Amino acid sequence: MAWNEQADQFLKAAAAQSLGSAPIDKQLYDGVIQEAGEATVGEKVDFLNTFTARIIDTRYTDAAWADKYGDLFFTDSEQFGAIVQIINVEMPEVRQNRAWDQIVSGETTIGSNVVYFPVVKEQLVGGTSSWALPYALTGTQLDAAFTSAAGLRQYEARVVLAADNGVKYHLQRMTAANRNNYMMEKLAKGNTASNINVVNLVAEYNAYTGKSLTAQQFLNNTDGCLRFVNKTFKKYKALLTDMTTLFTLDPTTTGKFIPDDRFTFSVISDFAGLLESELYSTTFHDNFVTLKGYREVPSWQALRSASSVLSFGDLTTIDAGRDESVLIPKTEDDRSVAVNKSGIVGLMCDKWAIMHTIVRRRTGVQRDDIKDITLFEHQFTDRYFNNLMLPGIVFTIEDVD
Repeated sequence: MAWNEQADQFLKAAAAQSLGSAPIDKQLYDGVIQEAGEATVGEKVDFLNTFTARIIDTRYTDAAWADKYGDLFFTDSEQFGAIVQIINVEMPEVRQNRAWDQIVSGETTIGSNVVYFPVVKEQLVGGTSSWALPYALTGTQLDAAFTSAAGLRQYEARVVLAADNGVKYHLQRMTAANRNNYMMEKLAKGNTASNINVVNLVAEYNAYTGKSLTAQQFLNNTDGCLRFVNKTFKKYKALLTDMTTLFTLDPTTTGKFIPDDRFTFSVISDFAGLLESELYSTTFHDNFVTLKGYREVPSWQALRSASSVLSFGDLTTIDAGRDESVLIPKTEDDRSVAVNKSGIVGLMCDKWAIMHTIVRRRTGVQRDDIKDITLFEHQFTDRYFNNLMLPGIVFTIEDVD
């Protein structure tokens, strides 16, 4: 069988393997290696390029694969468009027949009939970003890959490991940036008489007990503060999953809630550790005190390079700027300043409020004959957004003004 035929069979098997089917048969490895002597360097490079693209396109952009790393907000690209369409359309309020003439938005006349259409509102803060997975293959490595089945398997393992690490890092970075932006938007808005975006657990506790604890006293678990946190989390979960107008930034909504399958809850690991050590140490019935349904986050962002101690402040800080630190702006016009906020310990929100997906993939190859190096680059384009009209709430531990 000619080289091209052997290569084609092998690539089909590689795509099937990436989708979870049986591993590539050893005979296909042997066959493609046996015929590799007929192939030119260019043909071998093309083969490896296509082989790698098959693996990455079918495996590393799949939502099920992403979920194994615990990524809450990555969505398969095929579902992404439909979800965006759903959450970007507001249906008019249901009214009894005699009140239909009062509806003005979304109204049009066709002949003598009045027709009411859904009103589409721009609710999304989103954009696109591009990134790449580059890796280089020397001439020696290229030759070694085609000396035996083991050599080709080694190449495959190297590519899978590089892509695994690269995509995992990217998903975590994108989720962190997207999630942190959502939280900072909520913090910037603050609370009003009819809108709750932030819950300061210290303030809640002080109001509940009549005490005047500081944030540090609260963390030191004075008078059972951490038990109170568990109660508070459960209260707000119940409120967020019930119909209300309190937890979105949409002033025109008639009420929204988070469906159970879209409810997400992230808690800083350091704070979760404090809660669990206290709750578990004082009861023999762990099922009564377990905080259910949350995922731990090591930190909201990468730790500062200057940090020598993993302090509570470092772990719970979001920096939306580089050097300057200012109070979070309370007005729409003040968006250009840097923001530095610590004491953020948790986020409850609708999964659809924070989403990203990979919408485009392409592969590039550059050959340098002088240096005898082939550079492969797998390029991706992301689409991401925050929907600030879906419910969410940020939990903080701060001194009360």
